[in-house]
Amino acid sequence: MNINVIGAGYVGLVTASCFAHSGHKVKCYDIDLEKIDLLKKGKTNIYEPQLESLLKENLENNRLSFSDNLHDICTFSNIFFICVGTPPRGSGEANLLALYKSIFSISENTKNAFLIIKSTVPPGTCEELSAMIDSSKNISISMCPEFLREGSAVKDFLKPDRIVIGKNPDTSEDLFLTIFYPFIRENKCIIFMDTLSAELTKYASNSFLATKISFMNELSIYADLKGADIEKVRMGIGLDKRIGYEYLYPGLGFGGSCFPKDIRALIDNANDANLDLKLLKSVIEINDHQVDIFTKKITGYFESDDLSGLTFSIWGVSFKPNTDDIRFAPSIKLIKNLLNKGALVKAYDPKALDNLKETIQHKNLSFHDIAFDAAKDSNSLIIATEWKEFFNIDFEDLKTVLKNPVIFDGRNIYDPNLLSQKGFDYICIGRPTKINNMLEFSNPLNVVK
Repeated sequence: MNINVIGAGYVGLVTASCFAHSGHKVKCYDIDLEKIDLLKKGKTNIYEPQLESLLKENLENNRLSFSDNLHDICTFSNIFFICVGTPPRGSGEANLLALYKSIFSISENTKNAFLIIKSTVPPGTCEELSAMIDSSKNISISMCPEFLREGSAVKDFLKPDRIVIGKNPDTSEDLFLTIFYPFIRENKCIIFMDTLSAELTKYASNSFLATKISFMNELSIYADLKGADIEKVRMGIGLDKRIGYEYLYPGLGFGGSCFPKDIRALIDNANDANLDLKLLKSVIEINDHQVDIFTKKITGYFESDDLSGLTFSIWGVSFKPNTDDIRFAPSIKLIKNLLNKGALVKAYDPKALDNLKETIQHKNLSFHDIAFDAAKDSNSLIIATEWKEFFNIDFEDLKTVLKNPVIFDGRNIYDPNLLSQKGFDYICIGRPTKINNMLEFSNPLNVVK
């Protein structure tokens, strides 16, 4: 089939490349001329495993092309997957300006078309848009939410655990079965529903996963206070098949382009319906406090809220491993906390340093391409993102470059007993280490914003 993809951002580029990889012919449209020129050369401005190789392969096979000409797109196919951004406004409300502009521009340039929204939108958006478009155009608007995890997005698209279709009543299921056949041949993981339910399914999925993270983070605070081991607790509850291990890791909190944005948008949308989503508000509140609580561990260890004269090495800047995305990353707030307290910060990340350089410019922040260079002459090492390369480092070599053998582990990736044997002071989250137990932590939520 011939398929158009509107928007060459993260979701759009993965969608276009994977559709082309499955045999469809795909044109991808974007208004950013520099981005289009870059993509035509087989290069991307984002890091996602397998994506660039997939892009180059399909460009060479002439199954994928890019354009900034909407008329060219509209004459190519009458099937449009809409993958434009819906960023948050100050109130948390989703900004649908790019979506509305895309939908109306397409409707002005074509008719008898199928528009399928993959952008995350508040429940009721498809119905609202359908009512605003001239009925004589015969344009169908459906919803197909994306469930891509950054760092494994290509794999998620090619082998999905489910495909949710919020179908316009006038659109045949056969259209979607044909489009997605390559991805559901082994496992017919496609479910049809109304557009409103599909829109809510996306928000519900992200909100539930974020709730699991905040649940564990709140329990980790309790574990610190009582001397329990949150990692043992995680193992104990994760073995329950009704719960499972996914998203049960305590840490610095969730970030990225989806969880914070989507929960706030759902809360805002519910407010419009006079419903107060108390649970999700608590999820956000717990997440917002988590970095401040971790910062208190650092100031508690050094027995001063003033960190002037101290140097901290931060390993990991992206909000999760295998991506260069730092949107809402906990590391950003942590770095700002340390800088505001007078500290020097030396940052290392295998993929996200360029994005950090564009986000924070500060005379006390330096950037390093090698992890041990960032650690050199630092008073402590802080683990902020659990990149695999950090799991099996040479601790003896690390001791020789650090001023003090101190590790603050915001992702609980190390064995406390091993670190103790190696002569490190090891401060983590919700685990009964010698140093954790010595820190004054009687009122962890009494943080200064």
